[in-house]
Amino acid sequence: MIRSAAKVGRRTTLRQPLLQIQAAQKNASRAYSSSPNVTLLTPLRPRFRAPNSPRAWRSVHVRALSYSALPRFVARAFRVPIAGVGVGAGAFGYANYKLEELRRQTNTILSDIQDTAADFYDSASETVSPYLASAGSALSTFRRSAKGTVDSASEGISNAYDSVAASIQNMETPEWIAGIGNTLKSLGSSSSSGSSNGDSGEDSGSDKSGKPPQDGKGTVAAAAVGAAAARSKAAQDNEEDEEQEFKSGRDASPATDLLSLTKKLIAIRAILQSIDQSDTLILPSIVVIGSQSSGKSSVLEAIVGKEFLPKGHNMVTRRPIELTLIHTPNTEPYGDFPDLNLRHITSFSSIQKTLTDLNLSVPAEQCVSDNPIHLHIYSPDVPDLTLIDLPGYIQISNIDQPEELKTRIEALCEKYIKEPNVILAVCAADVDLANSPALRASRRVDPLGLRTMGVITKMDLVDPQVGAEILRGNRYPLGLGYVGVVTKPADRKRGKRGEEEDLKTAVIRREETFFRANREHFYPEDPVAGKGKKSPIIVGTDNLRRRLEQVLESSMSGSLHSIRNSVQLELEEASYQFKVMYNDRRISAESYVAETVDALKAKFNAYAGQFSKPAVRERVKNMLDEKIMGVLEGIYWSDKRLSNGELNYLAAGDLKKALAIEPASGASASSSYFGGKSPSTTPGAKDLPTQRELKDVEAYWRHKLDAASSLLTKSGVGRDSTALVAEGLRALIDNIVTTEPMNHHPEYAERILQLSHGILRQYLTITSDQVENAIKPFKHDVDVDLREWGIGQEKSVTLFEKEITMLEGRIAEIKNRIGGARRLRGLMDYVRAREKREEERKKEAIRKGTSTQDVEEPIDYRYSPAQVLEARHALLYTDRLAALRLRLTAIKSKTCKIGPEKDSVCPEIFLNVVADKLAYMSTLFINIELLDQFFYQFPREIDSRLIYDLDRSEVQKFARENPAIRRHLDLQDRKDKLEQCMIQLQSFVDLRKDSQPNQTKKQQGLFGTLF
Repeated sequence: MIRSAAKVGRRTTLRQPLLQIQAAQKNASRAYSSSPNVTLLTPLRPRFRAPNSPRAWRSVHVRALSYSALPRFVARAFRVPIAGVGVGAGAFGYANYKLEELRRQTNTILSDIQDTAADFYDSASETVSPYLASAGSALSTFRRSAKGTVDSASEGISNAYDSVAASIQNMETPEWIAGIGNTLKSLGSSSSSGSSNGDSGEDSGSDKSGKPPQDGKGTVAAAAVGAAAARSKAAQDNEEDEEQEFKSGRDASPATDLLSLTKKLIAIRAILQSIDQSDTLILPSIVVIGSQSSGKSSVLEAIVGKEFLPKGHNMVTRRPIELTLIHTPNTEPYGDFPDLNLRHITSFSSIQKTLTDLNLSVPAEQCVSDNPIHLHIYSPDVPDLTLIDLPGYIQISNIDQPEELKTRIEALCEKYIKEPNVILAVCAADVDLANSPALRASRRVDPLGLRTMGVITKMDLVDPQVGAEILRGNRYPLGLGYVGVVTKPADRKRGKRGEEEDLKTAVIRREETFFRANREHFYPEDPVAGKGKKSPIIVGTDNLRRRLEQVLESSMSGSLHSIRNSVQLELEEASYQFKVMYNDRRISAESYVAETVDALKAKFNAYAGQFSKPAVRERVKNMLDEKIMGVLEGIYWSDKRLSNGELNYLAAGDLKKALAIEPASGASASSSYFGGKSPSTTPGAKDLPTQRELKDVEAYWRHKLDAASSLLTKSGVGRDSTALVAEGLRALIDNIVTTEPMNHHPEYAERILQLSHGILRQYLTITSDQVENAIKPFKHDVDVDLREWGIGQEKSVTLFEKEITMLEGRIAEIKNRIGGARRLRGLMDYVRAREKREEERKKEAIRKGTSTQDVEEPIDYRYSPAQVLEARHALLYTDRLAALRLRLTAIKSKTCKIGPEKDSVCPEIFLNVVADKLAYMSTLFINIELLDQFFYQFPREIDSRLIYDLDRSEVQKFARENPAIRRHLDLQDRKDKLEQCMIQLQSFVDLRKDSQPNQTKKQQGLFGTLF
């Protein structure tokens, strides 16, 4: 109750302001209507003014809030149409789905029906083929009999006509018939007088008075004579038409559109062959097959008009010859071998010799090869054709032609006569067609003979009637028919200047003579087709040319759509691969050569830092350090006075011990050599040596130092240092040409090596002489300051420590190979004892005057010869290591740190300083005379020898030597060629569509009207 009362209250509250507003509006309208001041400018509808009371504003606010219900109202209003649209769309989609399902089922049923019909047709054709042949022969017999009947009837009618004409001549014509004849004659003469003799007013059938003649017998005779003359004129015209028809083949040329289309299709075929040899991208060609001695070569030469094919008693054609004929008006005939890069060969005897050599290049054990020979012939006398000449079939095997050769030839021909190629089966007329291997092979791949044409050669060797029956093809029907030719030329005539008649003219003359002589067999009227119609017999080489061109053009045109689809698929695949593998980045052989040369120069410049002045000086110094070690070993370390410690005592400042050593113990010299006496050998002597004795010792070691310095400076430093740097440059070039990308180009890498060697040989002698001249002052005197002495001491210490480390490593390696230090010591003791015994035997043999070879050393089987050799090496390393350690101690002594005045006591430091000076001067002149010249000339020689010296073919060869670049170029060329072929094929398809009349396409199938 409370809620209902509240609702009623709210409604009343809302209605009252609304009623007040409505009453105010009515009062205002009355006042406006009753007002006398109303004019045309007064507004017709009074402006509403909202009340100023809060209650009224609340009511207005409440009404504004009620507009929120508008969306719900719109949704309710459009609910039914939206639902209708949704239901309609769903119904349409379901109907479309059912329609598509019905269409798929219908297509499946139709395809099954088509496959079943095709299978039935194939089986029926195999079954009915023999009966068709017999029916054809029966039909031919019937046609011959019918023709005989018609001929006899025609002859009887002709005889009757002649007898009637003769009897009519003896009859008198009635007057009424004569009047009719005169009237007709007057009409005919009046109609012809305007065209033949308009000025003459005389009539041929009347006299001057205009009266008709009264002699009826003369009129009938004139009519008979006119009929006979008309008959003979018709026969003469028929004969002239036949002759003109025979001769028209020689002068007739195909239509311009046909020539252009065939030539362009042949060009497209050449492009497709260069792209791929697969069966998917191939345009039809005419494949010539036949048995040996069937006349294949003669047919091809008659078509070309030149003798160019190889000939011989045994099998000469061992490779397929892909012959492309291009009609080129107003040019001299010539040939090209594109694979051999032999162009514009005008001598066809040279072409014949080249073909013979290429065929005979096949080994005898291989018999035949499937590698084709491509030959292009350009001539104004040839049609646009692509012919493939294959080896002839072997019927009987023999010693020269084994069974294996027969099998290989059959397999080769089987490969080429597959679809879509046209088969040109060449058979001799004097051989039964049932025994023709060409027809048997064509029947295996083309059972219905739809793409097989027969060429019957040697037509002059059989009876003309038999030859004509063969050409009709009633016994062995072919879809493209038969053509009869006589390709053996007659005796060639000689011109006024003695030139011999060409092959084409001789063949045409021979064929014209033969076929015109047997016109009744090869050009008879077809009684089945009607009077004046020729029978379908094609003879002559000219007709064969035209027929082949028509067949090839038809075949190529028929395969345009399929080849276009195949090219489209291949183009899409090539474009996808090019995008994925190379990101559509195009390159060329020229750009690759330029990039290769740039990379070669960049590597050369990068490695050039290895031959800076500091680097070259270090190399030369290392070489001189090895020389120093050799000089020290030869002059100092082999001296017993050094091993006894004399020089070390001098370096340590212990003169007493140094002079206490026996000079005679030195193996290389004695103190008497220097004019001195032997010092006291008493170890405990405390007396200082005399001045003379000290000078003798110093003079001895000074002499040693001069010898060592002279040996170092006069050892060919210039030649050795220059050769060292030149060898480094050779190694640098070897490293560059054996890495990417030059490792793919061995021929050009060898050329670069020879180029670098030539530059080095040019400057090697000059540089070595300059270096020798530069270091000549050091051969006589070397000035050393204190700074150089200090640097030399540090380097000497480093050199000796490095040498000691190396010797210790080698001794450690020998220990590991021998089996430990203990076993190595045993081996070394054994070797020392053995050497001591050998020395004693030598002394004993010298004392007794006997030979040392008479005494044999007992064999100790505990050690192998290899282990004994390792022990000898260890002994040498140990002695050298002991000398190095001894001298390293002397170099580090205080005496050697004093300065250059102690050079005789510390020869290692002095020699190191001399080596530094030699290295500096050698590097200076090597850099000027050799390195600067080499780094200047080598890059320029590369440009001139590797870029500007290459022609286009060499550039292509260079680029394709790199496998990655070859794959890139092949894919790019494949894509470009496919695009080119696609454009031309599409233009041909569009051209054929435009040339065909617009016809409405008939709907096929059960549901053609529906779909």
